[in-house]
Amino acid sequence: MTSKTFLLFPKTAHTLLKNACPSIQFRIRTEILGQSEIDQELSDLQEQIEKDDLVCEVFNWQRPDGWLGKDFHGFDSIETGIRILAEKGLNRDHPVLSSALHALNNSDDRLHLGIGQDGKILDDLGFGGSKRIRATVFAYTKMEEQACIKQEIKKALKAFKAVREAKSISGITEEFRNKLVFKPGVIWPDIYALRLLAFTNGWRSKENLRSIRDAVQKLAELSPIPKIYVRYKSRWMAPGSFAMHDINPDMERLDDASWMRWFHRMEMFSRLGVVKGIAPLENQVVLLRNMLEIAGGMFTKPLAHHFFNAWGAYSGLRLEKDWHSPKRREYDLTFRSLLILHYSNL
Repeated sequence: MTSKTFLLFPKTAHTLLKNACPSIQFRIRTEILGQSEIDQELSDLQEQIEKDDLVCEVFNWQRPDGWLGKDFHGFDSIETGIRILAEKGLNRDHPVLSSALHALNNSDDRLHLGIGQDGKILDDLGFGGSKRIRATVFAYTKMEEQACIKQEIKKALKAFKAVREAKSISGITEEFRNKLVFKPGVIWPDIYALRLLAFTNGWRSKENLRSIRDAVQKLAELSPIPKIYVRYKSRWMAPGSFAMHDINPDMERLDDASWMRWFHRMEMFSRLGVVKGIAPLENQVVLLRNMLEIAGGMFTKPLAHHFFNAWGAYSGLRLEKDWHSPKRREYDLTFRSLLILHYSNL
């Protein structure tokens, strides 16, 4: 085990690799320790993942053409189904996941399900709509070579780069029907822009990384950011701003729901490769590391909120079968902590 993170917490490594669920064990070995997926040990874990209750539930969502669930976006959707299978560590070549990805790639006529026409409108206006969501779902499974995904990566980069030009929130917003909306022509990154870039690599030139780092620094300076809607003709719609409002929160004051958003957002920023050099993000990761050190290498804060357990387009973090046992909660939250420490490389 040569991972810098595990060198800091060797007891934690032993505990999770011995006691945590197969998904956590598999992802630690592949993502953090760099173990080859062809190893027999990992093949055995894959067999156990395939028998996981939630994985089997998603398998049962599959239709004859490969589509998962009822909708494209939402809880009972192909978006959530593929996200669950990817988070659980299921091999992309598994027949259920492979056929679901094929169905998603060939179902332009179903991209409105669960999101309506807002998905197309948001795409057209430069925000994260149906096309960006689809590209992000592919990215969960390490796919980024298709032209449609590369196009959405360019748009996500453009959205982040636009942040650098914003001098204030008041300068890019206006009032409309008692709502705060973006001014015409303004674009802004949503959670899908963050996820898409976090799970892809082809865009990572020095120039792009520097640009993204500047944008994230600006988001931290502008935080907390109020809820801002997108205006379209005579109505408004909500962009996917989940977890994107406060990049620099007071971690001593986070409630349980805010902790879930924090874990999700900080994992994405860590994967993005921009934590180092942005003081507010560095400070949050250092605080997390200190929390683990004080608690003997485990995340022991007793968090409980349905955001952790309910898997959907935005919520869902728990990989263990349940949190009836405090130990299983600790395994999940400690695993997420290790991912953040590993990818932030502090």
